[in-house]
Amino acid sequence: MARVLRTEETFETRLDEAEAALRKTFGGKPAGFEAALARAGRRLPRRARKAGREVLAAQQLAGHPQLRLQVDWAKVHRALDRVIDGAKSVDMKDRRKGWVIGAAASLAFNLLLFFTLVVLFARWRGWI
Repeated sequence: MARVLRTEETFETRLDEAEAALRKTFGGKPAGFEAALARAGRRLPRRARKAGREVLAAQQLAGHPQLRLQVDWAKVHRALDRVIDGAKSVDMKDRRKGWVIGAAASLAFNLLLFFTLVVLFARWRGWI
């Protein structure tokens, strides 16, 4: 069984993979991983957001030749896995449907309350 080396050489391709997963789920055309993560915002699960911050920190360290040695690449790749899994776990269609149902329920409740108050006011004034 061949072992996949998870080092800095594969980091950029995995980062592009994570960005593509975020772009597919949350849409838009972000200009990089950081922008894609910002666009996802709180819609991304908490653990995936935390993992995304870890990846961003590693990305900054990887940009410097001497600080690159401090990066734990296995931990970074596990964090990338969490970001990709988190992006794939979000069902935007279901979230939109839930938002529409919630808005409709709120509107229905407000209309019911309004008509109840109108009827009570009409009884109080003796119109009914």
